[in-house]
Amino acid sequence: MNQTILSVESLSHKYASTWAIRDISFQIDKTGILGLLGSNGAGKSTTMNIMCGVLNQTKGNVFINGIDLGKHPEKAKKEIGFLPQQAPLYMDLTVEEYLKHSAHLRNMDIKKIRVAVDEAMHRCGLAHFAKRLIRNLSGGYRQRVGIAQAIIHKPALVVLDEPTNGLDPNQILEVRSLIRDIARERGVIFSTHILSEVQVLCKDIRMIGQGKLVFADTKEAVNNL
Repeated sequence: MNQTILSVESLSHKYASTWAIRDISFQIDKTGILGLLGSNGAGKSTTMNIMCGVLNQTKGNVFINGIDLGKHPEKAKKEIGFLPQQAPLYMDLTVEEYLKHSAHLRNMDIKKIRVAVDEAMHRCGLAHFAKRLIRNLSGGYRQRVGIAQAIIHKPALVVLDEPTNGLDPNQILEVRSLIRDIARERGVIFSTHILSEVQVLCKDIRMIGQGKLVFADTKEAVNNL
């Protein structure tokens, strides 16, 4: 039986006087893909920003690989790779330069960075674009670079916020294949507002509506609704 890599417990967050999310709880196994589904503004991004340590929650707890994110944020964040909706890319760097920069930001051992960059580029199909400026890449390959920076330090959990948004059909298929490959070795959270995307990729689905968890089951159960 798979062990738990992420545990979200009674997570709530308030912006000023408005609750963005209320009492959200779920877990994810050490391997596989969990789909986080919800319309724009439902609370998905708030939930993921808290899970990744970008935002401090008002209430609740997050545990990454058993580590309390609130009490030990630096240790917990080492276990996380995050691709937000807008990938944090530097357009005037080459793919190789950017991934080296990403590795340094994560305080990786300098002796291990060269190998880590090469592995991430190979894994994401970027090796032949190593010397190309990111601004000269297509949307699909820019997204691959975004995913590469999220996995370069080999985290236990990868969180992807709308990773196929804005891509053409062929690019979507390529990114889906890459995500499936990554999920063989680690837990992946795949966030989207498109039901068909989670039905294709994810075994388990958590749906957020108006800041609350409104569905927690398998994709088969969604198909039977």
